[in-house]
Amino acid sequence: MDPLTVRWDRTVIHPDPSIPGDETIVCCLAADGRPVALFLDDELREALGMQLVDPNPDN
Repeated sequence: MDPLTVRWDRTVIHPDPSIPGDETIVCCLAADGRPVALFLDDELREALGMQLVDPNPDN
């Protein structure tokens, strides 16, 4: 099965600090216009951020 290709629509919904375990939502759109939401907990958000800032941390 082919992966679903999506593009970030430049929208991020940040977690509500008053709700334990609330996640960051990265809003995207599929090629056919369907909305897609990528949910990231604190650990995954940090890991993705680190990869985006420094994709080669050993260099």
